[in-house]
Amino acid sequence: MVNASWGKKILAIAVAYCACALIAVPAYAFYYVHSDEGTQVESKGVYEITCVLDETAQGGAIRSELVLVPEGSTVADLLNEDVMSSENQNGIDAIHNYDVTSLKDYLSGKQYTCTVYAAESQKPGTQTTHDGQGTTGESTQLNRYDNVVITVA
Repeated sequence: MVNASWGKKILAIAVAYCACALIAVPAYAFYYVHSDEGTQVESKGVYEITCVLDETAQGGAIRSELVLVPEGSTVADLLNEDVMSSENQNGIDAIHNYDVTSLKDYLSGKQYTCTVYAAESQKPGTQTTHDGQGTTGESTQLNRYDNVVITVA
C-alpha cells in the first residue's frame, strides 16, 4: 500500500509538471518569435500599438486596445487591421453572433483625427507618451509601442 500511494504522488507530480510545460513553452516560444532579435533576422515582424478611440465628444465612451500590425504599417493600415465586434450582443446572441467591422468602416461618415504619440518621446519618470507632441494624419508611419489616439469630433 505504501508503494502505491508514492506511485500516485509521483504520477500527480508528473502530470502537474507536464501541465505547467504546456503553458510555459508556448508563452516562451511566442516571446522568442516576436522578439527584436528574431524579427531582424528572419522576417519583418509585428509592432505592438496601443489604440485609443475617444468618442466622448458625441456622448460615447473611450475604448482602448492593443493592436498588432506588420512592421512598416501606417495609421491607415491600423484602421483596416483593427476590428470591432457588435456592441449590442448579450446572452446567447453574443455566443453565436460573430459580426465584426473594421475600425475604418466604423468611422466612415464621422469626423475624426488620428494622433500618433511616439514611444521614444516618452519623458523619463512619466507614465505616458502623451506628454510629448503627437503627429497627426493617417499616413504617419508607426513604430513599436507607439500610441494612436483617434478622437471623434
